[in-house]
Amino acid sequence: MTMNFADHVTPLLSYLKDPLLLSWIVAGIFTIFLPSNIWSSNASEYYDSYGYYNEKNDYYEQEQEYYNQQQENNENQQDDGYYYGYQTYYEDCSWYNWACRKRQWYFANYDDNDSGDEITEEMPSWYVFLGGETEEMQRWKEENTGVRGGGATNPAGLKFVYALTIILFLALLGYGAITIGKKQPVTNLVVLLVVMTLFGLINMITSAQGISSDDKDQEDSYYGWYGQMGVLLVYTNFWIMIFSVGFCFAFLVKYLVEMFLEKKNTAKADINEPMEESGEYYAPAPVNQSPVHETQIS
Repeated sequence: MTMNFADHVTPLLSYLKDPLLLSWIVAGIFTIFLPSNIWSSNASEYYDSYGYYNEKNDYYEQEQEYYNQQQENNENQQDDGYYYGYQTYYEDCSWYNWACRKRQWYFANYDDNDSGDEITEEMPSWYVFLGGETEEMQRWKEENTGVRGGGATNPAGLKFVYALTIILFLALLGYGAITIGKKQPVTNLVVLLVVMTLFGLINMITSAQGISSDDKDQEDSYYGWYGQMGVLLVYTNFWIMIFSVGFCFAFLVKYLVEMFLEKKNTAKADINEPMEESGEYYAPAPVNQSPVHETQIS
């Protein structure tokens, strides 16, 4: 059992002796954990200073709101049922639960559809399907839970995007480690790095657009501006871009160095070859010998 384990470990250790492979793995781990550490450090600093007290106050307010709501529901139980039904039909739906979100959208717009006082543009269903919340949905959520929806929250959809980004980057990291470790051509790997760079740029731009800087949103936040999930996505995609561009440049430098050394070795080999032209043989020069003095016999 020990011998089999050693047989598997020895080739792995030999791969890790490659400086390029070791740099690839270390830089990849650094790219994953550094943005998360920066984000959590900034968010924790805000929470320790302000967020803890906001959370504590919100907890007491929600408890009081829940108590008052229960009392009000009991008083309206014998009425026509509209108010009571409006309150009890509220659900806190996951972003991927389309059926639940559709019901929430319907009840949030129930009053507005009947009033006709204002002309409002109807939101398309795909906006709600992808996790968006209309103004009516945010207002209805606030009336039922006391929590005001806004850009400073961390919706589960953005958490899914972050998880998917890390999974894709880990797949790239694994493929690159195999390619570098087995000394395979890195052409496909460079193409994937370019694609990952563009992917990171697109994600970074769209994530930055979703970050809220509204003071009203920050008042309800426990972790401040840096605590938004969009900030973590921007940090992560930025470092993925740095990783991808950096190794594209490293592979380019490695290729140019190898080409230079190959040309240098080829030129040296040509100089050392024997001079042969048209089948003619050039004999080596005679070796100098010491002169022989003949004795004359008189």
